[in-house]
Amino acid sequence: MKDLTSIILPTYNEAGNIRNCIETITNILEKASLPFEIIIVDDNSPDGTFEVAKVLAKYDTRIKPFVRTTEKGLSSAVTFGYDKASGVQFVVVDADFQHDYSKIPDVIRLLKENDIVVATRRSQDGGYGNFPILRKFASLFATKISEWLFPVKISDPMSGFFGISKSIYLDTKDKLHPRGYKILFEILGVVKTDKIAEIGYTFGLRTWGHSKLDSGVIFYFLWDLISIKWHQWKESHRLFFGSKGRNSHIHP
Repeated sequence: MKDLTSIILPTYNEAGNIRNCIETITNILEKASLPFEIIIVDDNSPDGTFEVAKVLAKYDTRIKPFVRTTEKGLSSAVTFGYDKASGVQFVVVDADFQHDYSKIPDVIRLLKENDIVVATRRSQDGGYGNFPILRKFASLFATKISEWLFPVKISDPMSGFFGISKSIYLDTKDKLHPRGYKILFEILGVVKTDKIAEIGYTFGLRTWGHSKLDSGVIFYFLWDLISIKWHQWKESHRLFFGSKGRNSHIHP
């Protein structure tokens, strides 16, 4: 189906959320008359998330659950989902209701004219809700860093709610080294396009379970900074490294 959208849903210990999440997204997209599939990528959750997803898939063939037993991490789960998806565009959301699922149709429509669409908390019609002050500070810090790194200015590069066209993903996948929790940040560091749009949303409260963010996020964020800047430097010194080196396609 040429207009099919793949919703990528990475999960870990979301047994208490996954059914309501899928039902909510399904109802929203059916009401909008948008064709879709839901790719669930579970990192072998001990709470039985994958088992719940398998039951749901028996009643709806658009639900396609996968489990990973040898690899973990949100970023790599997203790219795993991309590689399993059949859609011409992908939309990533969390399963914990902190992202506003009612905005998914708007993201899909904007993808018709853009390569990447970022749902941002930093806009007039968006907000952080009851986001913890330390995490809000970290998000604002990352935004300032992105102004130094990326040629296209993005107000919320740490967003976990975004859409990307399949063609752009395929063009950038060999340059990605997915790790940690912020795959959008890494994509923005290597992608070659200025067709990027944003749409506001308000960050919600987790309905069940606990946040998976910890000090590891900071480590991977700093590692991504170093990696992205290194590839930018190599790109600007291609004559020194030779034409056989892998380029980041980002020009400082």
